[in-house]
Amino acid sequence: MITKELIAGLDQGGMGLAIAGMGDQFLDAVARTEEALDSLTLPNKDSITNIILAGLGGSAIGGDLVRSYLLPSLSLPFVINRTYSLPEFTSNNSLVIVSSYSGSTEETLSMYDLARAKGAQIVCASTGGKLKELADRDGVPFITLPTGFQPRAALAYSFVPVLLILERMGLCSSQKVHLKETADLLHELVKRYGTDATNENNDALRIATILRSKVPVIYSDSESLDTVNIRWRGQIQENAKHIAFGNVLPEMNHNEINGWAHPTGIQDHFVSIFLRSTQDEHERVGKRFEILKEVLVGKGVVVIELEAKGSSRLARMFSLIALGDWISYYIALLLGEDPSPVPVIMLLKKKLAG
Repeated sequence: MITKELIAGLDQGGMGLAIAGMGDQFLDAVARTEEALDSLTLPNKDSITNIILAGLGGSAIGGDLVRSYLLPSLSLPFVINRTYSLPEFTSNNSLVIVSSYSGSTEETLSMYDLARAKGAQIVCASTGGKLKELADRDGVPFITLPTGFQPRAALAYSFVPVLLILERMGLCSSQKVHLKETADLLHELVKRYGTDATNENNDALRIATILRSKVPVIYSDSESLDTVNIRWRGQIQENAKHIAFGNVLPEMNHNEINGWAHPTGIQDHFVSIFLRSTQDEHERVGKRFEILKEVLVGKGVVVIELEAKGSSRLARMFSLIALGDWISYYIALLLGEDPSPVPVIMLLKKKLAG
């Protein structure tokens, strides 16, 4: 049972409020980005041959989502770079979008320096920090994000600026209507999954109750929901401090599907989550999901199948993100964890700095 007293005692960082506010964040991100873009000079799309998003963690996944979302229509290669270096093909014809919520991520700052050295055309998005200093020094277009969020709780602010940069450059079009629909849907889903929803009718809480003592293995297609799959795993791992794994179809049908036989009894420890958007997935992938379900159920694995909601591809993607965020939040509360801190990650950063 999730009570207001339990939330008040555990959720010291207000993660629940951040998840509930994603719809408002979408609308605010649109307003902030459009205002910023009105005063910036962006690269000419005709001079661009590839797009690179330079970022890590919560600052990179927004770019990943844009890549997945625009996959059917974007004519240029778009890669997400999560390391210290940049691809060898980076050149003065590359658009490098540097995304760091804090503005101080060491890998991202390294990529910024390399992008400058290679003559790439750069646009930055951050709350400030060292990245803002460098962009101001170099005259690089900079979009300022609001402070006060965990990077993973600021998803709208890592997604919307990237999408609208590409739209303003003429690399995609007509995004406002989809962003508005997505914000409206996120507001509606708070009523279904949020902490004011009744415990008995809250699907997010129901699934979290199952997963609290199991290892979730999340499967999706590789074209529309690959990044949503990653988001689910990351949120469960960071918010709930609970391990989660996943893979995509059709690739897992060529290897992982064969691995569910052993060790003996392993099935009792796992729950398989199918993330589906049947309007967007290839019909053969849909058939593969049917067969995979037969295989897993035949081996005694519990399968929970979840269908995306919404009339647009963007809304459908974020409907499943919202559900996953709420599930991760409730797993944390059920396990007695504050969903905001990430102590092991902070320890890692401290050791690296030392």
